[in-house]
Amino acid sequence: MKPQDTQIVIIGNGIAGNSAAAAIRSTGKETAITIISQEPFPEYSACTLSKKYLSGEMGREGVFLKAPEDYSREKIATIFGQKVTEIDTRGKKLILEQGKIAYDKLILATGGNPVVPPLSGVEKEGIFTLKSLADADSIFHYSGRKVVVIGAGAIGVEASISLRKRGWQVVIIELLDRVMPTMFDPEISLMMRKRIEDYGVEVHTGEKAMIFNGNDHVCGVSTDKREVECDLVILSLGIRPNVVISQQTGIELGSLKGIKVDKHMRTSVEDVYACGDCVETRDIITGENMLCLLWYNAKQQGAIAGSNSVGIEKRFPGTMVIGTVDVLGTFGVSIGHTMESLRDAKLKVVEGGSTWYHRLLLAEGTLVGAQLVGKTDDIGPLVTAIRRGDTIERLQSVLRDGSLLSKNPLRVKLSQYLEGASL
Repeated sequence: MKPQDTQIVIIGNGIAGNSAAAAIRSTGKETAITIISQEPFPEYSACTLSKKYLSGEMGREGVFLKAPEDYSREKIATIFGQKVTEIDTRGKKLILEQGKIAYDKLILATGGNPVVPPLSGVEKEGIFTLKSLADADSIFHYSGRKVVVIGAGAIGVEASISLRKRGWQVVIIELLDRVMPTMFDPEISLMMRKRIEDYGVEVHTGEKAMIFNGNDHVCGVSTDKREVECDLVILSLGIRPNVVISQQTGIELGSLKGIKVDKHMRTSVEDVYACGDCVETRDIITGENMLCLLWYNAKQQGAIAGSNSVGIEKRFPGTMVIGTVDVLGTFGVSIGHTMESLRDAKLKVVEGGSTWYHRLLLAEGTLVGAQLVGKTDDIGPLVTAIRRGDTIERLQSVLRDGSLLSKNPLRVKLSQYLEGASL
């Protein structure tokens, strides 16, 4: 088959799908590429929705990463605003709401769906998730003055701050004992909580939402400890892999209900690849299966899936969690594992800082996690060190060498601290 005769179809127009398309097009091959998306929009940055768009600091046009004409320029055909209803893997064709399309290679980049708890009243008007641009549009234009945000992860925190900037009274309800519990250990979580509360956001942790009150429209939330009045509720309880169409097709899922893929991002069905939030991959640190529904991994996996779909072999080394958050100008980064995610391991902590703070986690002398607050503009050395499984001695050696260092404050101060640390 000639390259120009090959038809690669990508389901999903997020960072994973577009990274796959870019990798295919960068090969110089005249492969035909089609991206299908249920959403009617060109690619946009989901990361900006909770931070810049909801706060009004960025206009709606600013969230878009591509314009329609960009796809034409890159010779990528698009089918937007249509849902794929069936995948015929034997006949190699997709059934859409309106029409069919054949493929030679298929890349699933179907993303994830927001978690909606099975609570009484969750169907009422005024209760939203925050995953898509349509969600953000609905919240941005909603009228009211009191909002309850269920879930204190990074998205919930950033959405709370954004709405507070626009004058809303904001209450956060979090089931676990601290804010951003999967990103940060208690020490950093407390720093972030203070910043949030000092800005006027009311935070309740260790508390469970039970019932959404009101008739057709939500007017309050009952928890196991209190009643909170509100005009609007935002559910920010995490994301699960969107695997509905994959399950119907018979594509194998992993133990955590994400699409099972190998190191080339191939699924159990021939000529079908998958990448991004819909897949389940191997934790590079522990070797165990994990779900990591984050931008960094989706971009990397998409590029690998795209390359392999045109016969250029690349391997995904494994997943590393890299999460970032902006709390009123205080930037936090979490790389690798936390104390909670490695609760059964014997961990040693190296921490320090004055105007900034760093917290390194070591398991048997090997760096397995890092949390930083403040000067976080260059985390490359730490990402590399964790990915390689460096010992603290190796990290000190790299920092002493100086060839990987710049005048970046984080690098210099981290180097100085490790040189004098008692390990």
